Amino acid sequence: MLVNSFDTKYSKMAKKYESLDSYFTKIVGSNKKFSRIFTSVIENKSLKSHSDATLRSDITGQVINTILTHDSNSKHFLYYMGDVFKKDKINNSIKQFRQHGVEIINLPKNKSFKEVLEILDRVLKNILKNNYTYVFTDPKISKKISYLLDDRAHKNNILKYINIFKKNIKAPFELNLERDFFSQDYHQDIFFYVYSNISKKIIAQGGGYQYKKNKKKLDGFGFSCNVDYLAELTL
Repeated sequence: MLVNSFDTKYSKMAKKYESLDSYFTKIVGSNKKFSRIFTSVIENKSLKSHSDATLRSDITGQVINTILTHDSNSKHFLYYMGDVFKKDKINNSIKQFRQHGVEIINLPKNKSFKEVLEILDRVLKNILKNNYTYVFTDPKISKKISYLLDDRAHKNNILKYINIFKKNIKAPFELNLERDFFSQDYHQDIFFYVYSNISKKIIAQGGGYQYKKNKKKLDGFGFSCNVDYLAELTL
């Protein structure tokens, strides 16, 4: 038996992905109110090159559009496992990433925040033990006097979420109040990411959002995990 053969090496990685998929499904799928959604990538065969393609870099938009089309008024508890494609900023190549995620739609954000973080923390604690840290910020910060942690602020939205976090999650966290902090354009109220204390890679991110289209409005909260990075950290 060739222990270090190509097949052996990559079969171990495949089993790692299968294990992560299985564990994520077990945690979220065991909650009967959550439904799994199946994401898809549309391939345009007429495209001549990757540069002509508009590739999906985030699954939340697909979730939002589906709900707006079918049922924008009900509460939705959703989870998914799928692939995203992002352009590398250094060499302009297209990279594929495996992603796990949860989206809760039309629930008060403080409740969905609590539920989303409890699920995410359960996943991370099992895989990484205590070797990770949450970072929270307000995506709308533009100047110092508008920091939501400022004593003069009338709405301490971040503090509201942080208090919920501290009551329900036993994990380290930090605040980042820098201007133009990284976030998807649609995040509002609060945005967070989780990095590994071992590799410093961002292994998960999420936040709250509101979306309006044709007089329909959705309030949502969700997270996504980079499964590729989680697999690397558990080798």
